[in-house]
Amino acid sequence: MGNESEKSFEIPFYVYLLTSAVTAIAAIGSIFEYANKRPVFGVLSSDSIFYAPLLGFFVFTGIPTSAFLWFKSVQTANKEAEEQDKRDGYF
Repeated sequence: MGNESEKSFEIPFYVYLLTSAVTAIAAIGSIFEYANKRPVFGVLSSDSIFYAPLLGFFVFTGIPTSAFLWFKSVQTANKEAEEQDKRDGYF
């Protein structure tokens, strides 16, 4: 009985969507930074041995992560829409 009154916290869809957008921008920005060989923030110069691996890490993990977060935001938004439809009496 106590489980029904306690609702677990769920992350809203717009948090997933915003995180997906930021991750995608960082991943695509890493591609452009590698292609131009001009560091944006000056933390790591383009002649460093870690330059390509670090940018590659951002690209190869950022794009799939962004896609997953976008998919998760769509799932969460659909779930919230279905719950709202049930409250409104459509289902």
